[in-house]
Amino acid sequence: MAAPARRGDAGAPARRGDAGRDAAATRARGYRQRLAPVLAAITAEAGATPEGIAACLTRRGIPKPRGGRVWTPPDVRRLLSRLADEAAS
Repeated sequence: MAAPARRGDAGAPARRGDAGRDAAATRARGYRQRLAPVLAAITAEAGATPEGIAACLTRRGIPKPRGGRVWTPPDVRRLLSRLADEAAS
């Protein structure tokens, strides 16, 4: 018996829920790309520390991806990491 296809395998049959996950990933990628210029301006203004960036994002009232209002340094680290991964690929 063949092993089940995993997500990301080329030519793998679509699995239930793949369309929703793909749509969510596309929305998240778009959110990060729209936020990138704001992050660049904030980094120039407040420095490159996650703490400073989080404080500026919160002060400016920029909502988090899922609607939260208070940014934390770990949120910023994840965001910057994902933006860097996207830029590298």
